Amino acid sequence: MPRLTPERLAPAAAAFALWALAAGSALFWALRGSSPAPAPAPVAGTAGLPPVDVQAVARALGAVAAAPVAAPPPPPIASRLALRGVVTQGGRGAALLALDGQPPKPYRVGAAIQDGWVVHAVAPHAVVIATEGGAQRATLEMPKPGKQAAQGDAAATAAPPPATPEPLPPRQAMPADTPLAPAFTPLAR
Repeated sequence: MPRLTPERLAPAAAAFALWALAAGSALFWALRGSSPAPAPAPVAGTAGLPPVDVQAVARALGAVAAAPVAAPPPPPIASRLALRGVVTQGGRGAALLALDGQPPKPYRVGAAIQDGWVVHAVAPHAVVIATEGGAQRATLEMPKPGKQAAQGDAAATAAPPPATPEPLPPRQAMPADTPLAPAFTPLAR
């Protein structure tokens, strides 16, 4: 039988201690995972309190009550529409209208636009819209060809003249005695 000497006993004791710690850790986590989680403890002192009135606290701290804000009335439909094009044929026709900056859509005479407004009449450069009962009317006109139009309007704006480039300064000749820099400089080692 081999004899236990201190040189052989120290590594064996260290290995035994490590294996014991590993087994104890595995047993701890196995038991902890198998037991149900404890229910959270109730917070003491909040069961019988009434709810907090935020407005009363704000008034007590000096806040001034703000007046209720009424919603602004919607803008008139004529300001929300943009006439992008007109097609006329006899007494009939269609208008290309963009509502609230959306892509334009075609509307025939008599077609409903929105909120009770319809296309009432179409002229070569304008469209008349009215409410279904005819109580209100508005006329939308195409922009004049020479005037500045909004982006996307049917009338093209005059393109600005092309910018002329500034002339380059005249070339100056290099003096003949100026040395040229080498294109490749070897690295010093």
